Amino acid sequence: MKKFKILSIFVLGLLVSCQDNLIDTDIEPVNQNEITLGGLLTPTGMQGFAKGMYVHTTDPARSVNFWFVSGYHETMGDNLTMPWGNFGGRWVNQTSSIIMDDGSTVTPPAGGPQPGEIAVRNTRAAGSDNPTQYEWAEYYAVNNHANVILANIDNTADLSESQKDGYRAWALWWKAYAYSRLGLMYEQGIINDIPGTTNDAFVNSAALLAESERVLDVLTTLINGVADATAFNTIFTDAQVAIAGNKVDMAGLVKNINSLRARNLVYGTKVADMTTADWNNVITWCNNGVSVNTEAFSFTSEATVLDNSWLPGVVSGFWYFPSPRLIQDINAGDNRLDAYFDPFVFPNPRGRGIQYGCNYFWKDPSPIVSGTAGAIKLYYGATHEENELLLAEAKIRTSDIEGGLGHLDAVRTLQNSGLAATVGTGLSQADAWEEVRKERRLALIFRGLSFYDARRYGVASGSRTGAHVLDAGGVLNTNATINYGYLEYWPVPAFESDFNSPGAQN
Repeated sequence: MKKFKILSIFVLGLLVSCQDNLIDTDIEPVNQNEITLGGLLTPTGMQGFAKGMYVHTTDPARSVNFWFVSGYHETMGDNLTMPWGNFGGRWVNQTSSIIMDDGSTVTPPAGGPQPGEIAVRNTRAAGSDNPTQYEWAEYYAVNNHANVILANIDNTADLSESQKDGYRAWALWWKAYAYSRLGLMYEQGIINDIPGTTNDAFVNSAALLAESERVLDVLTTLINGVADATAFNTIFTDAQVAIAGNKVDMAGLVKNINSLRARNLVYGTKVADMTTADWNNVITWCNNGVSVNTEAFSFTSEATVLDNSWLPGVVSGFWYFPSPRLIQDINAGDNRLDAYFDPFVFPNPRGRGIQYGCNYFWKDPSPIVSGTAGAIKLYYGATHEENELLLAEAKIRTSDIEGGLGHLDAVRTLQNSGLAATVGTGLSQADAWEEVRKERRLALIFRGLSFYDARRYGVASGSRTGAHVLDAGGVLNTNATINYGYLEYWPVPAFESDFNSPGAQN
């Protein structure tokens, strides 16, 4: 078993590419871009360091962002199931109990409900099986990388102010995104703008999201003051590595800012607590949000980086199964069922629990699954489909049902669903929202959003009725009740709290 280096996660990687490999104590810090702090004073050094932002979320030696981190979100949202213990994955989607069609109650054959299983693994002794550490480490490393850029850019030689603004904007975007990810996942965290340092001024999740919003305000002010947009865009787009797949410019960045604001509000708020004013803000932001996926921050698999160590590449290796609840939410006649999945009955994998069973498996290759490098694209931040479905939900919840259904239909058309338009069919508000709920599960699969949805609907910590569940013999129950009982926010990882204990929240 590999052991984790005993370090405060916040101070890992004073330089992005000098970060210790968390899961191997035998590897010395590696400077992938061969950049020192002095090197950041040159245009070439700053350019290379800016490109290194991706290392924290794409280097398999230090990151499971697109694999297990995304997998945790997808399994807790019950889009996928995972029965294997690697990286704590099995326990993250361990349900409390299932009431079958005949009224009998089935509990997990080993362990207990998810909160307790996460708690017993949130220790340094658990090593790589502690699932709480990964998203925390990756996105505080991203934040630290951004801090290094912001702390040094004023002294980088031979750059115009607009070119420097390009680097500032790159750093500010990633800081805002990092705080969004942290605030949407953890009970507490810290706010830190000083490279290579930490503090014990822990704040709650709402404050982390507020910091994301504050950074977006700073970024917006910066963009509005850029004197030379061409010089800015040259720097900003060059910071995006070629295998990222897209090159987002200033105009695209503005749209990403708006969509991230909508994310922070919607995913950080229970549906029952959203007001009409909140939904109107979502409409305003998303009307100028990500409108095509070439405007989205993305990444593709590549042999020397991810090497398909991410969901689109690993699911066909039986790491994850499509949840029967995902399959039941696909409408009859939707082309995507046959395009993405094949019938495959696999109940109670290795006797680990019926909650992990499946009645379909992944079709490979497909529009969402492939082991071919570059064939699939995943995203940081919002996508066109997500932005459209946020508009759909916001309009439906503010009684513009037909307007909302238009956005729903647009996503289904984009993904070649073959489904008839819902506009003009007279759907009630409740039925229209149900169509959006189901569409989000399929259209946004692998994008790490399903847990946010399950949490804001009250399902993740509660139950789902009328659920499809295979019993141990492979018989499909169609009216089961799944009692999830999941944590809504995760605790601070022991790899942090053992050395930097959360004190009184600010």
